[in-house]
Amino acid sequence: MTDASKGPANRIAVVAMDGSEASEAALDFFVKNVYHEGFDVVLMYCVHHRAQNTYGSVWMPVEPHLVVHAYHEERKKGEEVCKKLKAKLDTYKIGGQVIQLDGGDPGHTIVQKCEELGASVIVVGSRGLGAIRRTLIGSVSDYILHHSNIPVFICKH
Repeated sequence: MTDASKGPANRIAVVAMDGSEASEAALDFFVKNVYHEGFDVVLMYCVHHRAQNTYGSVWMPVEPHLVVHAYHEERKKGEEVCKKLKAKLDTYKIGGQVIQLDGGDPGHTIVQKCEELGASVIVVGSRGLGAIRRTLIGSVSDYILHHSNIPVFICKH
């Protein structure tokens, strides 16, 4: 609850970023067409460690230090992406923050964090996967759309 003398609290707009052209297009569209001074902008990047868990199997186990190394490399890559995202906010001349999340499933992790923040809207890009590919490999934007109680804006690339 806000103090009436201070005016209403800013709304939190979360833009989920993954470094793809689709997420860049979604951010660009949001800034040029939706953003206004009343938004606190949060760019979210989720390090997807589950992809690293596919190294090896019961039939061909992998040494644990290789998995740990892969996790560290993925986290380091995430830090670089987040630096670029902060620079992009500076280029647009809008305040905001960049949050790096760690999680197995990016869609679930992003929805959970948005709920914790009390976000007003979630903006995501979509690569335009066909129904079969989306069913087989999954879609973060599709997951967020169907599992979030927060309004979702999908910018199709």
